[in-house]
Amino acid sequence: MEEEIEKVSGIGTVTEAAEKAVEAFGEKTLEELTEENKRLQEENERLKNRSIKERMYDKINVSVRTIDIFIGCMCVLFVAVVVMGMLK
Repeated sequence: MEEEIEKVSGIGTVTEAAEKAVEAFGEKTLEELTEENKRLQEENERLKNRSIKERMYDKINVSVRTIDIFIGCMCVLFVAVVVMGMLK
């Protein structure tokens, strides 16, 4: 126990020892973690406020124009099938 106290007293204050430990282990400080947490919360809120259409487009790696054309064709096809069903 006395050896540990001597090691700490040789470094300086406990704060300096903590800072050196953070540097040695590459861990983030409390301020950095707080900033990252705030940034992630803001991003999460931004993602929650998006429409279903925008969230769907984010998951599919196709241009918005192509998806819009596809959706339009499916709507036309649906109407054609309903009309053909009514004619029989």
